[in-house]
Amino acid sequence: MSLLSGLLDHMPPTIVGDDKPTVTKPTTERTRLVMVERPPQLQASTYTNAANATPEWRKARDQYINHLMACRSCHAPTGRHCSAGAGLCAAYDRTPMEATR
Repeated sequence: MSLLSGLLDHMPPTIVGDDKPTVTKPTTERTRLVMVERPPQLQASTYTNAANATPEWRKARDQYINHLMACRSCHAPTGRHCSAGAGLCAAYDRTPMEATR
């Protein structure tokens, strides 16, 4: 007696016969796919990101992030900053990301 047969002893035997599952006919009603018109695309100028931000904003962001990476006293997720970090954070928050038109 093998180890595998001992594991399968508790399972009921499978009955081999004509008991095949019956195949039901698919319903005649199907969901119909229809074409819809897409809304007009938004202009590219409506999205603002770091790639098209003002140079002043990028400079303020870079100074703030560089300080955060080097300073052991600053922890941005909790809002804890040293005096230099607090000033850089305030300057970063005040600097507009997009140019006024």
